Amino acid sequence: MMKKCPECGSGEIVPNLIVFADDSANGLNPPYVKLVEPEPVKRPFVWVPKHVASGFRAAVCGACGHTEFYTNRHAEILEAHRKGYTSQTCSLNVIPIP
Repeated sequence: MMKKCPECGSGEIVPNLIVFADDSANGLNPPYVKLVEPEPVKRPFVWVPKHVASGFRAAVCGACGHTEFYTNRHAEILEAHRKGYTSQTCSLNVIPIP
């Protein structure tokens, strides 16, 4: 978490702010990242991928406005990345991309 601004050096930091976007105005569904287990080569008949998800908090410098995002689940995200989990991609296209 940011204690001192890396841009201007100020200690006037507003920490632990929930990051909102569009429909998350009530704070229940803030933006997040999600890493999903890759499909195994020999996929069993019934398989549900494991995943790790984490929301964000922000710290904002009151002097210059520099902002940093952070998460408390950084260790779980790193471990999932090391195991080959990847971030899901989504598309607003109705027709699948070939």
